[in-house]
Amino acid sequence: MKYRLLVVDDEPLLRMSLESGMSDLGYEVRTEENIAGGLKTAESFHPDAVLLDNRLADGTGLDHVADFKRIDEDVIIILMTAYGSILQAVEAMKLGVSHYVQKPFDLEEVDMVIRRGVEQLAGRRSLELMRMNPKKLIGESKAIQDIRRQIGILAENDNVDLLVIGETGTGKEVVVRSIVESSPRADRPMVKINCGAIPENLLESELFGYEKGAFTGAAKTKKGLIELANGGTVFLDEVGELPLFMQAKFLTFLEDRRFRRVGGLQDIEVNVRVAAATNRDLVEEVREGRFREDLYYRLNVLQIRIPPLRERTEDIPVLCGYYISHFNRKFAKNVKGISPEFMETLKRYSWKGNVRELRNVMERCVLFSDGDMLTGKETGLPAAVQDGKAGKTGEEFPMQDLREGPVDLKRELDTLERAYIDRALELSDGNLSKAAQMLGMSRFTLKRRIDGE
Repeated sequence: MKYRLLVVDDEPLLRMSLESGMSDLGYEVRTEENIAGGLKTAESFHPDAVLLDNRLADGTGLDHVADFKRIDEDVIIILMTAYGSILQAVEAMKLGVSHYVQKPFDLEEVDMVIRRGVEQLAGRRSLELMRMNPKKLIGESKAIQDIRRQIGILAENDNVDLLVIGETGTGKEVVVRSIVESSPRADRPMVKINCGAIPENLLESELFGYEKGAFTGAAKTKKGLIELANGGTVFLDEVGELPLFMQAKFLTFLEDRRFRRVGGLQDIEVNVRVAAATNRDLVEEVREGRFREDLYYRLNVLQIRIPPLRERTEDIPVLCGYYISHFNRKFAKNVKGISPEFMETLKRYSWKGNVRELRNVMERCVLFSDGDMLTGKETGLPAAVQDGKAGKTGEEFPMQDLREGPVDLKRELDTLERAYIDRALELSDGNLSKAAQMLGMSRFTLKRRIDGE
């Protein structure tokens, strides 16, 4: 990745030398002879680092560090001086200077300081963005083996955009993260953008950032999620819920990886890979006019389809074994397996929530197990799973005869709730926002219920 360096110094020969030398080291370099020119160029050039002389005709570099930081709080400032002192170096660090060099200095030293600073920033951003540990793609079916091969190819070719499709809970994010973690972009940020979770009126500023004064409350310039992902991956989750006005803006960005912050006049270029995922049928969405055809084809450079769990039941025993081991460690249990009868029951069940639902069932079973084998009689297991049925709709849900003995009311209510959720998801074609509206709850609450939280 080519880093951007701004040199601010009033000595023409030094500027020429630095521009030539740092360009040879792979930098894109701009030079200015004074503070005023440096600040103006910083606003349009968006440098990763500023090599700033301390004594200039229109001011002292140290006095203007805060001005450069106001333009970009993450910019690396390297202060140059011919008259250094320990006290001045300490003061410089307090003001936000990353490094302090005395003239003459070694270009390789400056190169090392910049690269170290950018790497530290990338690491900090990864933590700020709550980058999770990679999960495993579990299964031995032909479909999963084919997906693993695709992951290997896409990991090697990290400039190819991709579209991952599949029902809710099939593991679309797991596939994207597996590709990223195996690619040259593994040590760069992966920014997940949930297109259905950000309010429409905030979406543009969240994605592309905004300039100071762009709107009421914009007290300072803020980088958007796409800019924070520079060098890494942008993951558009639930891309089918992206509003039409933003689809047009995102299509423009995809063409040349350039954008403008809200209220900005300068184009900003980033080097990112774009991965998108959806549980919607985008071909149908295009036909209905809810999704732009040109954006669909631009995203659909390479498509990975993850089949639902009911289409690859041979993966259920493998997944169960994996989750039993995981929850044994979590709950200090010693479950060794699943009874043959219960395994057949699990294979008959339709798994509307796919792998995510199976994971939740295994967690409950292991948590409430009192032996070394899971039998399907564990406390808290939904009746529909115990019976191996697809789930019951409201019309089909029978009440037990209370005269025959006490009932597990919580389990019955959980089953009824799940039946309504399944029906809403079926009627909405898996669209969480529409299903939540049918059920009279927020999208966030519905997702928590599906995840079993």
